Amino acid sequence: MDRGDIYKSSSSLRGNSSTFFSRSSRREEDDDEEALKWAAIERLPTYNRLKKGLLATSHGVSNEIIDVTKLGLQERQKLLNRLINVAEEDNEMFLLKLKERID
Repeated sequence: MDRGDIYKSSSSLRGNSSTFFSRSSRREEDDDEEALKWAAIERLPTYNRLKKGLLATSHGVSNEIIDVTKLGLQERQKLLNRLINVAEEDNEMFLLKLKERID
C-alpha cells in the first residue's frame, strides 16, 4: 500500500465520520424537540393533560400534540392497535426473560 492509498482511505474515513455525527446530531435534535413537546403537555392542567398526547404524523417523521378526544374512528383504531401490539411485545419479552431466569 503506497502513501496515496493510505491518504485516500484515511480521507474516506473522515468523510464517513462526518455523516455519522450529522445523523446522530439530527436524532438528538429530534429527541430534544420531542422532550420539549412532552414538557409542554406536562405543564397543562391535569384535566387537559389527560386529553392530550404526542402522535406520529401520517408520514411518521415527527410527533405533534393532538387532542385524543377529537380523533376519528379510524385514527382511534390505529392508535389502539399500535398500543396493543406494543403491550403484546413487552409481555412476550417479559415472559421470555422470566423463562430464561427459571431455566
